Amino acid sequence: MKRFIAFVGLAATGCVSSAPVEFSGVAPPGRDTAYQCAFAQLNIMGYNIEDGNADTGYVRGRKQTSGIGTQIITGNTYHDLLTATAFDNPATGETHLRVVASRIAEHDVSLVGALAGDEPEQGEDIIGPSETGKSDARSLLTNCGVSNVSGNSEGQAEYLLQGTVDSF
Repeated sequence: MKRFIAFVGLAATGCVSSAPVEFSGVAPPGRDTAYQCAFAQLNIMGYNIEDGNADTGYVRGRKQTSGIGTQIITGNTYHDLLTATAFDNPATGETHLRVVASRIAEHDVSLVGALAGDEPEQGEDIIGPSETGKSDARSLLTNCGVSNVSGNSEGQAEYLLQGTVDSF
C-alpha cells in the first residue's frame, strides 16, 4: 500500500510545473496607487497579507485552497501565493505592476501515513500555481486597470533556464 501511495504521489507531481508564473503590464500612473490597488485586491480576493512594503511597492498574499479532506488523506495543505510589485520605469515614465503566482504545499502527516506508522514530513514546497491562482493574478491586474497584460500561464521558460526565481 505504501508503494502505491508513493507512486501515485510521484506520478502526480511529475506532471506539474514547479515554476512560478508571472503576469505584468502597464498600470495607471503612480507606483503608490498601483501598490494600494494590489493590496486591496488581495484582500478582496480573500488572501491573507503575509508580507509587504509600501515604500518598495511590494505585497504578498496567501490563500488556503485545500480542504480538510486533502489534508487528512495526503498530509498536505495547499495555498495559492500571489506576489505583486509596483514600480515606475524612469525611461518610459510608465508605472508597471507585476504579479507572480505560485503555490505552497505545507507537509504534515496524513491519516494514511499515520496508520502506516510513517514519520511526518514537515516543511513546505513551492510548486506551480493552481488555475485559480493564475486567474486571481490576471484579475488583480485587470481590476487595477493594467493594460497590455503579458505573461505565460504555462510557466516561464526563463525560470527553467536559470534554475532560480529572480527576486524583485
